[in-house]
Amino acid sequence: MKPGKLLIVDDEKDIRNLMQEIFEEEGYQVETAANGAQAQVAWKNRLPDVIFLDVWMPDIDGISLLKDMQKAQVLEHAKVVMMSGHGTIETAIEATKLGAYDFLEKPLSLAKLIVTAERALEHSRLHQENRQLKQKQPDQILPVGKSKVMVQLRETIERLSKFTMPILITGESGSGKRHLARALHKTSLRKAFSYVEISAIDFNRAVQEASGDKLNSLMREMDSGTLVISNLEQLSDEAQNILTDLVQHQRYQLGEMAESIAMDVRVIGLSKGALEHEVLHGHFREDLYQRLKVMPIDLPALRQHTEDIPELLDYFVNYFVTREGLEYRHFSVPAQNALRQYGWPGNLKELQNLIQRLLILGSGEVSDEEIKNVLLKTCTPSEKSIEIDTSVLLKEAKDRLEASYLSQLLRETGGNVSETAKRSGIDRTNLYRKLKNLGIDPKNPV
Repeated sequence: MKPGKLLIVDDEKDIRNLMQEIFEEEGYQVETAANGAQAQVAWKNRLPDVIFLDVWMPDIDGISLLKDMQKAQVLEHAKVVMMSGHGTIETAIEATKLGAYDFLEKPLSLAKLIVTAERALEHSRLHQENRQLKQKQPDQILPVGKSKVMVQLRETIERLSKFTMPILITGESGSGKRHLARALHKTSLRKAFSYVEISAIDFNRAVQEASGDKLNSLMREMDSGTLVISNLEQLSDEAQNILTDLVQHQRYQLGEMAESIAMDVRVIGLSKGALEHEVLHGHFREDLYQRLKVMPIDLPALRQHTEDIPELLDYFVNYFVTREGLEYRHFSVPAQNALRQYGWPGNLKELQNLIQRLLILGSGEVSDEEIKNVLLKTCTPSEKSIEIDTSVLLKEAKDRLEASYLSQLLRETGGNVSETAKRSGIDRTNLYRKLKNLGIDPKNPV
């Protein structure tokens, strides 16, 4: 199979012939053009993969031709490499802005010509795969994977879609509790109505507000829909009372003197699994807990179903390519094995962030060596050998532990302070203050 089709546009015959000879020896299909007019005919008839275009020609200069290619959407399927014997930085910048893939200075290095063509073709191939991925359905509602636990989870969702009882979803941080809650809503009879997700801390604030406007607005928004409350164990006593009325009687009331308002809403509670402990210590209403756990779903940690990693890779790569325009990268079998052997303390969220980082920072096939290098840089303190320094005061030791904890959370959330605040149970304003005091940059946690 030929490596690809090339078009060489240059008014110097010796350069055209030399380049043609070199690339044909490498197995390329080569077309040449001596001027701009010939080039316009050639790219329309031959649809080349890579075009080597001289900047200075007697009839039409290369920059003008590049503009014509842009208008004709030639750059959708071809990479353009500009060439010049007396090019300037300004010309190179202008060419890049117009969509040129690379800029080479004459005299041309034969080795660099071949490497540039190979890289341009690889870039074209990845771009084509990106476009194919974008044609796929971007949303994957149900949990991803072929393992027994994922198959059972999808069956559970299908059964629950026919009912409206409250649901309690438990699982470690990053295990996909929110994704499962969305799946429950989108497969239910309520899918045409609102899906409202709020943290326990924000729900507490809405309840505490003197006027009650926030809570009333929230209730109006979710009527006939689904209410999801994350970090359920952090609900205040007053918020628990309101939620109990909502779950048991489909009504809510702001204070004893206020009017009771009827509501139609399905409640889904998310917890890291600490609710039973809170009930035993009198911090969470037992009747609310019993009502919520009529239909409990305990999500497994990723380390318990690593056989699903190939399907999860496809899902997350597809997500970042279609939603964020990142370049597609294929994960080699050794790379996939390296991912399956890792412990994943941050679960699905950690895997998602790792894939995003790999797509942003690299190109071409992902190797197991690249995986190991990235994991080594981001492994949690618990995975490293930690020495406790007893020479410092307890406060300093606690600060160090807190800094490690928050840094890891920020890495798992991709520097998202709001998400870190929710998962840590710290008010966002207090979290910003704490990060500043600890000297942690949210966008670059060490």
